[in-house]
Amino acid sequence: MTRKEITEDNVSTLPTEKAVYGIFAQSKTTNEPINCRYVGETEDLQPRTKQHFSKDESNDCLKKFMQSDLTKILVYELMPNSTKDGRLKKEEEWIKKYSPKCNK
Repeated sequence: MTRKEITEDNVSTLPTEKAVYGIFAQSKTTNEPINCRYVGETEDLQPRTKQHFSKDESNDCLKKFMQSDLTKILVYELMPNSTKDGRLKKEEEWIKKYSPKCNK
């Protein structure tokens, strides 16, 4: 699992691979990821993450967080040889583990 602080300006440094990911706030005291907002799976991590920063983000809860001035942490696991079903299974595990606030 990889963890990276994300901003609109550094999304282009993310891998362009299949992945399961979580978007978290950052603790001001420990800098650790806290308060998971969203867990998802994708064919391509970079454009999917960029989409979450967009004003066109359809998830209002996530949109509000992504456009806030809070520090955002992306935690992801690359799954380059995975199937959609494999990623959905991992996504389900992460949803149970992190209880994301903005997943519908």
